[in-house]
Amino acid sequence: MMKVLVTGGAGYIGSHTSLALLESGFEVVSLDNFSNSSPDSLARVEKLAARKLISIKGDSADRFLLRRLFSDHADL
Repeated sequence: MMKVLVTGGAGYIGSHTSLALLESGFEVVSLDNFSNSSPDSLARVEKLAARKLISIKGDSADRFLLRRLFSDHADL
């Protein structure tokens, strides 16, 4: 199964993209700092897709976080 990183995954566009990816059979890793969104939107996406996604709270400008993220999810 292919894994996809969605930055801003809890926002409007990110959540809709995550839903479409989950429904298409992809595994989704969502990275969001939740400054303009809520983890509740990801819970709704999981409910609609009837599948779980991986949610990581953080900023895409944090290079140490990105290194760890890509290390932990080497198949991204």
